[in-house]
Amino acid sequence: MSLKTLGLTLIIALGLSGCVRTNTIFPDPLRENLTFNWEVVSVEANVSRDLTTTTVNGQMPDVDIIWREDGPGDVYLQVQAIMEETMAQAVSQMQNSVKGNRKVILITDLVQFHSLTERARSNIGGIHNIDFNLTVVDAATREILAGPAYIEADVTAFGGAAATAAVARGETMRVRIIQRVSDVIATYLGIAGDRAVQSGSIVEIGR
Repeated sequence: MSLKTLGLTLIIALGLSGCVRTNTIFPDPLRENLTFNWEVVSVEANVSRDLTTTTVNGQMPDVDIIWREDGPGDVYLQVQAIMEETMAQAVSQMQNSVKGNRKVILITDLVQFHSLTERARSNIGGIHNIDFNLTVVDAATREILAGPAYIEADVTAFGGAAATAAVARGETMRVRIIQRVSDVIATYLGIAGDRAVQSGSIVEIGR
């Protein structure tokens, strides 16, 4: 590829999608002496119907929720199911290593779940922007034990040939989102072990 062609390609890419920060942001992890006695008995994912969404197949619709991989349906319920599975995967590390006496519930209140449209998925990809508030409450009294903690757990979103190759490896958008976001939640809970992630930002192309 010539330098002229490369430059034109970059200009087109930047025209389709801007440079933004991919964020992994969460408060300081909870102390072990707080969480070691917990037994998570339930997870609750709240996805408000006030959050905006669209079925328009644009490059970057300016709405709160974009999710297409599950096909047509109630996108609010689809995202709720993803967040519930994400929390369950995160706390499985706690359940395997800790036999707590205090039963707790993990709750997320969604702020943003902006994945890729079909158009974005077919070309340069972007970022899965996953933002939410996480709260831990006593299962019996609903006393707040931790949080609400604002968490941003963005995930690099493949496009074009890279997306096709990822799916062939079993790395669907759902799989990648659940793995990354569950690792972020587990890190905040102080139970991630060798899957702990670092907070911070990197510059990529996306919404």
